[in-house]
Amino acid sequence: TLPAFAQQTASERADLARYQKYAEAPVDNVQYFQIQGFQYLGPHTVAVWFGVNKLYLLTVQTPCINLGFANAIGLTSKNNTLYKNFDAVTFDHQRCKILKITPVNELKMKQDRAKEKQAGAPASSG
Repeated sequence: TLPAFAQQTASERADLARYQKYAEAPVDNVQYFQIQGFQYLGPHTVAVWFGVNKLYLLTVQTPCINLGFANAIGLTSKNNTLYKNFDAVTFDHQRCKILKITPVNELKMKQDRAKEKQAGAPASSG
């Protein structure tokens, strides 16, 4: 098998680095209603959105074969609460145990990105 780094595309590495920049302290559990979206970031990391500005990085136990090719994922949970070291990311008849749940301050990330775009915009003449 290839090292984890070799199993990531440059864009996956860039997205993971950007999310990690805004990562908060890992939590033991998180409540959610439904998955709004997900993004594969590497063989042991997936980003999951549970709503607007509710982004979490889930670190899963490897091997988690073909997670990068999953069209959809599910999560095991009890009463809509996801627990590290207990629940799993599910896809294509696989279960990958969740080892870490890391909230990402997506609002701050979006605000900073908007500021960067504004700062980089050419001054209008008028």
